[in-house]
Amino acid sequence: MNTRAHRSPAGGTLRLRLRVRLRRWRLDRELAAGPAGEISPELALRGRQLSDARSTRVLASSLRRVVARAESPRAANIGGGVPVAREAVRGWREALLGLAERLEEPVAASPCGVARVQMLLTDGTGPLFNPTSERTIGEAIWWVADGLQQCPPHAWGAPVVIKLDPAHVGWACARCGAIVTTADPAVRPA
Repeated sequence: MNTRAHRSPAGGTLRLRLRVRLRRWRLDRELAAGPAGEISPELALRGRQLSDARSTRVLASSLRRVVARAESPRAANIGGGVPVAREAVRGWREALLGLAERLEEPVAASPCGVARVQMLLTDGTGPLFNPTSERTIGEAIWWVADGLQQCPPHAWGAPVVIKLDPAHVGWACARCGAIVTTADPAVRPA
C-alpha cells in the first residue's frame, strides 16, 4: 500500500498522521504557545485534531470530572490517577466549568486554547494537581481563556501557507492560531 496516496477523512497521509501521533506532546506545546512563524503540516493537522468537536467534548468532560473529584470526599481515595488539588480546584470551580462550557459551544475553538486545556489536564505537576505548582489555577485558567479567545476578524494578512496535501493549503491566524484549509492558495479564508 502506498502511504503517500492513502488519505484519511481527517486529512493528511498515513505517514503525516503517524508523525503527528508520535510528536503530539511537542506539537501541543507549540500550539499552546501560540502561532510563531511558519506552521508545519504536522502542527496544522494536530490543531485540527484538537479543535475537532469530539476532542473538545472529551476535554470539557475531563474538566467537569476534575471538578467533581475535587468536590467528592470519596474521590480523593479512589482511582489510579493523580489526586486533584481539591481546595484550589473548588475555589476555581465556576471558572473551570465555564471553560468546559466554552469548549462545548458550537463555534470552533482555537487550537491554541484547546492545546492549553490539554496541557492543563495532563500536567500532573500543574496547578490542577499540585497545590505548590509555579502557576496558580487562576493564572492557568486565564492563560487557557486567553487562548480560547476568537479574534474576529482573523489576521490572515501575511498568511502562512502550508502544504497539507496536493489538493489543499492551510492558513493560520497570526493572533489566535486558528487554522483553516482551502483548495486555492490564492483565496484567503472568509
